[in-house]
Amino acid sequence: MTFLSATSQIRGFPQPARSGVLPASRGTADRQRTACLAMMAATGLYLLFEIPFGSLVLDVVGSAATREEIDRLEWIGRVFTALAALIVVWGWLFDRFIAGLADLRRTALALALSALVVVPVVHQLVWHLVEGVVAASSPAARQRAANAQLLRTELFSAKPRIDGLVLEPGALSRPEWKAFAAAAPLVGIADPRALAAVAPDFRELLRRDVEDRMGGPVRFREKEFEPALAELRKAYGAYRDGLAARTAALQPAEAQADSRWREWREFMMRVSDKTMRFDTAEVRNLRAKLAYKGLHLADDQDPRSERDFKRAIVGEASKPAEAAFDAKVREALGTDGALPRDIDTFARFAAQGPVQAKMRSLLGLDASEPPLPVDAEGAAFEKGVYRPVSEAVQRKLSAAYVGDPSSFADGGANGTLGRDVFRAGIVPPIALALSLLGILVHVFKFSNYAMILRAQHLPGNAGRSRRGRHVRIAIAMGVVFAALLAVSPSTTRLTSSSFVAAADAGAARALPWLPFAAVSGPIRAEAAIYPLKHVLALFPHFSAVASYVRSAAR
Repeated sequence: MTFLSATSQIRGFPQPARSGVLPASRGTADRQRTACLAMMAATGLYLLFEIPFGSLVLDVVGSAATREEIDRLEWIGRVFTALAALIVVWGWLFDRFIAGLADLRRTALALALSALVVVPVVHQLVWHLVEGVVAASSPAARQRAANAQLLRTELFSAKPRIDGLVLEPGALSRPEWKAFAAAAPLVGIADPRALAAVAPDFRELLRRDVEDRMGGPVRFREKEFEPALAELRKAYGAYRDGLAARTAALQPAEAQADSRWREWREFMMRVSDKTMRFDTAEVRNLRAKLAYKGLHLADDQDPRSERDFKRAIVGEASKPAEAAFDAKVREALGTDGALPRDIDTFARFAAQGPVQAKMRSLLGLDASEPPLPVDAEGAAFEKGVYRPVSEAVQRKLSAAYVGDPSSFADGGANGTLGRDVFRAGIVPPIALALSLLGILVHVFKFSNYAMILRAQHLPGNAGRSRRGRHVRIAIAMGVVFAALLAVSPSTTRLTSSSFVAAADAGAARALPWLPFAAVSGPIRAEAAIYPLKHVLALFPHFSAVASYVRSAAR
């Protein structure tokens, strides 16, 4: 992404200084030659990476790209943006060198220092700009971005089922379709009518998407349900371990209860003359006596009852053990809720409320869903587990994608998802547009420097007119671009799709500031120059960049 590259223009030949501090014209020409050669080298090296970068963007976005790949594309784009800004600064420093305001040593030092400052500053500045755009996005725009990504997922499914979208074999491998996959999400974000025109029934797409991702009962059991059961079995093991630790901790308390009861019974025998008969006032005194000794009985507990006495002692002594047991269970389940102390089978354990809550969480279900059996097989599993889970996921997605967009606001249930899909929707088309702009501007600059060098070998003022150079370069670039369009007949294949025609019309309404159709124009431009970009992307110098981005998908 080359946000600042368009501002970089060489100033041509320096104007005579009023103070007469410029050295002789021969020295000025030498400095100008040095500056032009250095800037041609920097600009040429930049183009060697910027041109294939556009190919990489199309190859990644024109496939089932992951969020990690998009993030790495954005990071690489910020690096190229910073380098473009650095070339702008270097051009200004070389202008000072040509004008005699700085010698070569000071200029070289300034070039190095500017690289240390400009690259990290611009890299972070672009990040903050993108994050600012994402943060400022509305919940409705994020919802449209999610819907556009859903359409994009459908596009790259095995058999896309979108009305008006008929794909020939191998169509998605062609550059025009890759460019369409990159541009379509931005159209959906920009114009609510575009999505309504190309996909009238998102619920059906959501249902298909959920079915495809779940892959049927057998695949769902292998990929989702069995891993969830494995987590529950770990929690059951932690429950059993907690029970064992609790039992071990309570054994001393039970022995102490026997000893203290004998002492307390002997006391009651003495004060009652061995009759063990007490009136109401005397029972109150017994309760107060135990409280004085630190043993507090509940209102429904009788100080004369061996069972109640021992329960009170064991209860007081077991509080730390019970708390440790409950903490261990909560840690294993990741949810609140007490469990009975006598569960002896995994099936009974899995039927408990807190365990069911853990299971629903692992499967992405809401707490309001009915209990799920853990021992169902075959048709019973499909009816009791697979279908309820599938329908619950569909309801949840429909509520988010088709219902009230407020869930996509920051802090909402889909706030993080909304930010991620919005960023993934705007980054690729912006990267492609700015990459194309950077290529055009820097090719123009490179040609301008080359023509200045050539003019030094021409007699008189031949070739020294800035306006003449710029006009010739612009005409030559227009001719080359027209030739690329002419030899790329495949770029017209999108026009046969009513799906694309609807998207293009919606984009033209939503983005009237573009001088051409919002979708088909950039698509045809990118598809026309893609062969050249792709060839450069195969060169060894770009392999490390491509490998870094592609490795995110592994």
